[in-house]
Amino acid sequence: MKTLLHSLVATTLVAPAAFAQKAGDAVTPDSLGKAEWVTGSAPAAWEPGKLYVLECWATWCGPCLAVIPHVDELYDKYQEKGLRVIGMNVWEDGKDKVAAFVKTKGDGMSYPVAYVGKGGDFENTWLKPAGVRGIPHAFLVKDGKVLLTTHPAQLTEGLVEGLLAGGDAATKALADMKAAQEKQQEISKVMQAFRQAAGKKELDGMEKAVGELRALDPASRYLPTLDFELLLAKEDWAGAESALAKLEGDPMRPMLIATTARTLVSKPDAPQGFRKTVATSLAAEMDQRGNPSYLHLLAQLQWSLGEKEQATASAVRAAEMAKAPAAARSGFPAAPYDRFAEALKKGEMPTNEQFTGWVREAMPPRPAAKVAPAKE
Repeated sequence: MKTLLHSLVATTLVAPAAFAQKAGDAVTPDSLGKAEWVTGSAPAAWEPGKLYVLECWATWCGPCLAVIPHVDELYDKYQEKGLRVIGMNVWEDGKDKVAAFVKTKGDGMSYPVAYVGKGGDFENTWLKPAGVRGIPHAFLVKDGKVLLTTHPAQLTEGLVEGLLAGGDAATKALADMKAAQEKQQEISKVMQAFRQAAGKKELDGMEKAVGELRALDPASRYLPTLDFELLLAKEDWAGAESALAKLEGDPMRPMLIATTARTLVSKPDAPQGFRKTVATSLAAEMDQRGNPSYLHLLAQLQWSLGEKEQATASAVRAAEMAKAPAAARSGFPAAPYDRFAEALKKGEMPTNEQFTGWVREAMPPRPAAKVAPAKE
């Protein structure tokens, strides 16, 4: 079973929270002025004594979305004391989807947001020189110099207060941060071990990794999700249902529900009650966000439960959603969802192989590779 936290672990491992990766570098806000601003505007200059957090994120990055509430909470608490947070949307195609996302977040993303796109000035003058290869990633700047870079989840109130205060308080805050980042690297190793064990379906290895993570950080935000994943791998359905209920409000819950539903579609022997709970949870998520692929998944799960009328309705809704402008911009074709819905109307459930084949048929052909003329 592919683990839910695969992307999260990969991001952590590819771009570990390096202590003061470019500490002491003098930087200007010039590239911020070249970005497209979704909310707020670019600073003409760094305000003396203010602490700037440039938080790099994207709408397609699950870990980025999960950490937004934490970043926003810090901004709300310390804005008047000198904290300046800027959400730098990077490696994204299309400002419109970013603007729509920020609008839905409302007060939950109250700091300014800039759209950078791909290959822009910010990428060339900030991300590449710092060796950033994964997000979320935060640069902390004060008085025109980089203090450190880190995963934004590691931004604590103590760190913000110390860096704003300066002097000995800032020195201590940075030392504490270094210790925390070293600990995070150990946590990353443990989570990687969990992912590898889960990929091989080695329950003993998964349990060992969970135990090591609990010893390293009993309050780890990853533990509830890993605990759930372990219960799911053990096919402890009652325990998994109880754990799922405890994840209410967890930012990772929507992704977790979708991953669980995908697992259950291929496990018809899983208890009807648990499958129904997951289907109901997935349907509730769809009432809050539009995602044709999740609706396609919901239709499959409903069909397996014998709820063919509801499954057909979900498939039709997925087809309609796939034609919406927001979905069209993703580049994923709408035609396969139409064919899927039509099949369900006829009382047939296509296999995943059939659906994948429809997707291949609907994708536009790749342009032929250009061959350079031979030199004379």
